[in-house]
Amino acid sequence: MGMMINVLNKKIKDMKDLCQREEKRDNKVAQDALDLRFKNLTSQIHSLMMALQYTKGNMQFQLSEATLYDLEKLLTGLKETVRSGVAEKDAITQSEEEYKAVLQNVRKEWAKQYTLLTNSTVSTLKVIIDIDREGVTKCLEGIDKGSTWSGCSDDLRAMNKSLAEAKILIDRLGLDQQIITFLQKMNDNKATVTDLNNNVIRWLKDEKLDKRVKLSFIG
Repeated sequence: MGMMINVLNKKIKDMKDLCQREEKRDNKVAQDALDLRFKNLTSQIHSLMMALQYTKGNMQFQLSEATLYDLEKLLTGLKETVRSGVAEKDAITQSEEEYKAVLQNVRKEWAKQYTLLTNSTVSTLKVIIDIDREGVTKCLEGIDKGSTWSGCSDDLRAMNKSLAEAKILIDRLGLDQQIITFLQKMNDNKATVTDLNNNVIRWLKDEKLDKRVKLSFIG
């Protein structure tokens, strides 16, 4: 009997040890998943901060006070996420939700800034596309990279570089409002002889475009 009890006690101990090992294994798997979520979140927030820093310094993009407050709250909350030395599930979930809310507001505010930064240039580029199709198309494609906030600094740099290149291209053509208006009418097939004032004619000759302009009677 005593031997049987010893055997049973050993088996019970072995079972407890096995359960503890399995519990530790399951806990480690769960913690590894939480740590990966936290790593991904911090990486996304880092990219966001880098993009915001670039656009503020190079493209005059300033977040609203409300969004800045929410962003500061998010960054402060990240410290609490690893309070005990490991990432905690509830804290990660809260930070993820706060990040999504901040990102949504950044996208809305950037959309307004993008319009302010690009509308005039894009409109002019579309007017002169037949003069330098390759150069204009390249600029338009680069500017469009920033049309939607992706948080990718490379896209924002490409957009800013294309805006600078577009300005050089437009300045090189020596456009003024009379010429722009004439080109707009040309593109819309609404230009008439009355639009060909001395300023426009001189510009067409200087740019060697006078041979590309044809007039015809309207039926």
